[in-house]
Amino acid sequence: MKPHTITMVGLLFLVLLFAALNWQLFAQSGAVNFVLYRVEAPLGLIMLAIVGIMSVLYTFFIGRLELASLLQERKQSKALEEARDLAARSEKSRITELEANLGGRIDACSGKIDALEQQTGQLLARFDELEKVVDRLAARFDEEGVYIVRQQEDDEKNN
Repeated sequence: MKPHTITMVGLLFLVLLFAALNWQLFAQSGAVNFVLYRVEAPLGLIMLAIVGIMSVLYTFFIGRLELASLLQERKQSKALEEARDLAARSEKSRITELEANLGGRIDACSGKIDALEQQTGQLLARFDELEKVVDRLAARFDEEGVYIVRQQEDDEKNN
């Protein structure tokens, strides 16, 4: 129970206990003035009825406030759930967009890698051709260089 309910029940219990202990006085009839008219009635019972009516009204208003609070909480809970759903959809949309963007970039990089592999193959083929040309030039140089060196050695021997 909430503190205000416990307090209200405790006060009502004290009023009822007071009325029970002083019932003779509460039930004693007397002239009661209601501003416009006078009535012969027990003042204690009238006051007890007023306390009872005020207690019922208090309970009614507290119940109404509790109900309004619960309805407001429910409305806020729904709004929060909608906001969460919107955030989740937004996040999912961003992730999908990122996946598409990354997929496009990966495809572009894959195309560039394929082009680089093709260029690398062409360069290797060109290096092979150049290596063959260098090998032929080196072989020719050896033949001519040996010839030139031998001719110089022969010239030196002759001199």
